[in-house]
Formats: sequence, structure tokens, C-alpha cells
Amino acid sequence: MATQPDLWGNLDLEEIRTPAAILREQAALLGQKTKNLIEARVDLVPMGDRIFHIFKLVVPTLGGYVYELFRVSNTVANLYPVRVERPRQELSTEGEFVEWVGERLSSPDTRRVLSSLLAQAKA
Repeated sequence: MATQPDLWGNLDLEEIRTPAAILREQAALLGQKTKNLIEARVDLVPMGDRIFHIFKLVVPTLGGYVYELFRVSNTVANLYPVRVERPRQELSTEGEFVEWVGERLSSPDTRRVLSSLLAQAKA
């Protein structure tokens, strides 16, 4: 039996960090920072040709209360650009996405929400 020719060629594929991986890394850090009083999780929801990444804050001591902090999406075939849902914008590269995530997680609005949730979690 003849061997099949390899028509793929050299698949020297670049390694790209996915939006989901970046968000999960950050989600894991929140529990450590709050002694697990507030945790974060990232839910993935495929819809058509897009994958939505929903970043949620979870407060176990409040019956598992969940607060959606933000949602972003990318197409299945292309990780970037990432589309931010509110306010609507597109982030063309991994670097732009990481910068946006950092700004969002350290923003005054996010700190206000975290302070409120932490106070209630300790009550």
C-alpha cells in the first residue's frame, strides 16, 4: 500500500494566547486577592460564528451571587480583533486586548463594584 503524501507542508504555526486564556488568568488572580470572598469566572458562549467571553464576579457567601462585569467576543476563525460589547469597540491585537483588560479591571467602576461586593460578603 502506498504512503499518503503530506500535502500540509510545514505547519509552523505561531502560538497565540486566546482571549479566553487571558481572561481566565486574570479571573484566577481575583480569588487570591480577596481571600476567595469574591471570585471571578469566564463563561464561554458560542453564538453563530462568534464566541462570547463573559467575565463574571461571583460572591459565594451571598448565595453564589453573580455580577457580569463585561463581555467580549471574537470569531471562531480569528482570535483578534476582539469586540468589546459595551462600549462597542474593537481591539485588533493581543496587546491592545491585554491593555483594555487591565484598564477595565483596575477602573474606578470596577473598584466600586468590588468594594460593594466585598463589604456584603463580609457582613
